[in-house]
Amino acid sequence: AVAAKVTAHDVLEALIRALVQVIQAKGAAVSDASKTAAGVPVRDTTKTPVPVPVSRPVATVSVSGVRTHTLRWVDENTPNSIAKPKGVQFCAIFLMIGTAPPTSASQLHQIASDSRTPYTFEFEQADAGKTAYYWVRWVNTKGEPGPWGVMVSATITG
Repeated sequence: AVAAKVTAHDVLEALIRALVQVIQAKGAAVSDASKTAAGVPVRDTTKTPVPVPVSRPVATVSVSGVRTHTLRWVDENTPNSIAKPKGVQFCAIFLMIGTAPPTSASQLHQIASDSRTPYTFEFEQADAGKTAYYWVRWVNTKGEPGPWGVMVSATITG
């Protein structure tokens, strides 16, 4: 009896979803008031501009092997989630290898535009013993960058 009920529910749900798709496809032929009365969601036809990111990614770096670092990030407003903020396309990852930290963004070069954490980077043998300095920031779907996150660093093992 339970299996029959579950099967009937699944069949009915599929039929209702198909009907809602037909109603949504009719566009102006079915008024928004009729859709609301039937419990069908009314689609928003106004494009909402994507805002420039206002929050910062918070990065952590770990040594994950010989000459290998793994960079992880979360949003400062949701530190327990790996989800990007709304409208963000990717995390831009910048790097400088040296003995002293960078003093400005002009000293960095972008190594990746990654939409999913974590990011793993392998260094050349010549970089062993130096320090890798990472700066990260969110970039929205229009290519507009947000503020810089706090710099993180780690020694490149040899």
